[in-house]
Amino acid sequence: MIYLDNAATTIVSDAAVSAALEMMKENFFNPNATYKPGVNVKAYIESCRKDIAKYIGAEDKELFFTSCATESNNWVFSYGRKRPNGNVVISAGEHSSVYEPAMRLKNHGTDIRVAKLDKDGRVDIDHLLSLVDDNTSLVSVIHVSNETGAVNPIKDICSAVKRKAKNALFHSDGVQAALKTEPINALGVDYYSLSAHKIGAPKGIGLLYVNKKLNIAPMLVGGGQERGFRSGTQNTPYIAAFAAAVKDFVKTRDIERTNAIRSKLIEVFSSAGCKIVGKNNNSGYILCVCLDGAKAEIVQNAACDKGVIIGKGAACSGSKRGNRVLSAIGLSDTEVERCIRISFCNDTTMDDAVAASKIILECADSIRRGNV
Repeated sequence: MIYLDNAATTIVSDAAVSAALEMMKENFFNPNATYKPGVNVKAYIESCRKDIAKYIGAEDKELFFTSCATESNNWVFSYGRKRPNGNVVISAGEHSSVYEPAMRLKNHGTDIRVAKLDKDGRVDIDHLLSLVDDNTSLVSVIHVSNETGAVNPIKDICSAVKRKAKNALFHSDGVQAALKTEPINALGVDYYSLSAHKIGAPKGIGLLYVNKKLNIAPMLVGGGQERGFRSGTQNTPYIAAFAAAVKDFVKTRDIERTNAIRSKLIEVFSSAGCKIVGKNNNSGYILCVCLDGAKAEIVQNAACDKGVIIGKGAACSGSKRGNRVLSAIGLSDTEVERCIRISFCNDTTMDDAVAASKIILECADSIRRGNV
């Protein structure tokens, strides 16, 4: 099998599995217990927090473990605005875990403003800034698009927003950007969301970065874990796996090689008459291709039968018709139906990627000729 849907999820690394198993079988104690084994586990959690903070560019006190990035994003939209009556600005390219919380606020009377995208899938910065005013309470712009890999210049956008609306808070969904772009402390953001299963850890663990200058309201109240901001017994095995996965990802990361793989596939698909969506200034880990004359869902299934796994947009929205983000870029309904997403990990090889691209094109050609 050639797995090329890493933007949906990644295989759990051996290091992450080992770390989780140790906490499940050996150091299984409740980290909030007052006897020594429990105290030791709590200390281990804090060492994991420090390790992750070091690699992503943050201070350990700025990181709060959550169950996933969806929870982190919802936390910001539910409790992260200093002025609940202010307007909120998002981009049309947001993941559903940002877009839907924003729409929920809209249904409750909040003025939600949505900035347009350019043809490559990045936010139209001029349009976004035109939506920001003195009453803006929160701006949220995805760092790397989960659909196209488009990279938004978060540092520049955040700085421009802060100049125009000094009291506005800035959030970015960094799920597809973590460890692949700039460190968080270089961005100037107030909030930043991460998900561990995109970088070789299990599903069910994420985090929210909260700038140390802020004091966000608690997401969950109860026993006072996570310094009182996110109560609930900590998921120690997955926290351990998260830290191990981060270290392993950094050790095996080769962004230049990944960019080369993406560039080669652009060449292969372009020569076959396919349209590349978001060709320029994109993450080397994600490639969106509009196939010539073949629906993505059929190609996806045909390729799977031949041992190649690819995506067709956000896995979280797999049951929904259409694609809100691709439509916002300006693709027609027919083009949206033909878009596949190929996404890489640190272990993806050039040979596997090229072999997979040829199988995908063969499947698309069979579909066009009515053989599938």
